[in-house]
Amino acid sequence: MNVNHSRATGVIRLVTAAYLVIGSIVALANPWQAVADQGVPMSVVLAVAGLSFTLGAFLLTGFMSRVSGLLLACLGAWQLASYGASVVPALEALIGVHLMLRGGGAWAMDIYVQKIQDRAGKKSLSSPESW
Repeated sequence: MNVNHSRATGVIRLVTAAYLVIGSIVALANPWQAVADQGVPMSVVLAVAGLSFTLGAFLLTGFMSRVSGLLLACLGAWQLASYGASVVPALEALIGVHLMLRGGGAWAMDIYVQKIQDRAGKKSLSSPESW
């Protein structure tokens, strides 16, 4: 894996996570203003803000980055289909596809979980019980 791409992907993941968390906190702190700004029902604003916060938290830690990328791509595509063409949902969809294909990049918890699983697999293969 190329280290530069991994770090670039890690930075993209962290910036996207910060954007999602901050945007959802703003929407959840004043939902009536978010309804007025976005022109959608309260139930949609709350659902999107809750999903955005959750995705942001997962992306911030780098845990389940590929699954979070898939959900982010679906969220961006849904926003494009529902609200029309806009830059932010298109970027969310593209970043989601990137994360889904590349993983979380540098500093992601997924890397450490994979290392632990690899170590446990090697340990179980070398034990006499596996023969």
